[in-house]
Amino acid sequence: MAGQQCDGGGNRDMARWPAADQPLAPFFDSSVGERGGGFVPCGVCSVTVGERHWAICPRRLLTFDAAHPSPQQRPLLEKVLHLGGFRSGDSVRVWSEIPLRDRMNNLNYRLDYVLRADGRPPVIVEVMTASTSGGKRADRTDIQSAFCDATLYAEGNLPVRNQSPGVNIRQVWGRMASQLVVKSQIANRWGGCTIWVVQDALLEYIRSNTGLRLDELHSQDWKTNEVNVISSSIDVPENIQLFAGPVHSEAGEACWTELLDTPATPNVDVIESKLLSDRLVGKLVVP
Repeated sequence: MAGQQCDGGGNRDMARWPAADQPLAPFFDSSVGERGGGFVPCGVCSVTVGERHWAICPRRLLTFDAAHPSPQQRPLLEKVLHLGGFRSGDSVRVWSEIPLRDRMNNLNYRLDYVLRADGRPPVIVEVMTASTSGGKRADRTDIQSAFCDATLYAEGNLPVRNQSPGVNIRQVWGRMASQLVVKSQIANRWGGCTIWVVQDALLEYIRSNTGLRLDELHSQDWKTNEVNVISSSIDVPENIQLFAGPVHSEAGEACWTELLDTPATPNVDVIESKLLSDRLVGKLVVP
């Protein structure tokens, strides 16, 4: 975000640190924190695993809050606005964290961003990034402990950089799969569209772990379809691609419901080799 102020993003309240508590008390005024509570938000911006950088906070990938977006986020922001049908000179209003509920039909979702210009149909923008694993307090890999140790290390009070929480990719993939079609269909019915902004690392994980034929969904002409996913890199901000296609396949073409398919079906002997007698927990007799 080029040094712009950030409040820690969506995960800021999951592990707040009391500003008056040791050993971080010397670094923060006791009055810091929202509503005078004296808490420091322990937001996680990104996590490095091996040589791969994973965005954790959605604002690391894209935010609409800044009046003047950073050079890193500007290319992605312009692509999103163009795909949403907004033109040069349009005054686009942006709302965030909008609840979408319909109790009659058991509909209960939250929209990351809703964009609208004039009286045109609304455009939904969902920003999907990875999440952190839970970590263990005993190993100081939970978010609160990792935040404490990172602060001490940065200030020179800890000689060795400690481990931090890892990346829980499967959890995010499952959440995205459960909402991808629904939110897209809703916006389509309104006459607008839903744009999913996803880090390229996360999309590559989905490609390799599902039956999704991502290459066939690549849209070089940047035309919208029933489901629209923009892939963006946090390492190379200009590396932006669109993958768009139908929800269901009508003639065998690639579609987004393949997100739920298996990438391969193993032979049955893969499981049979695991069914050993020493793993048997019991026998049942059918009455």
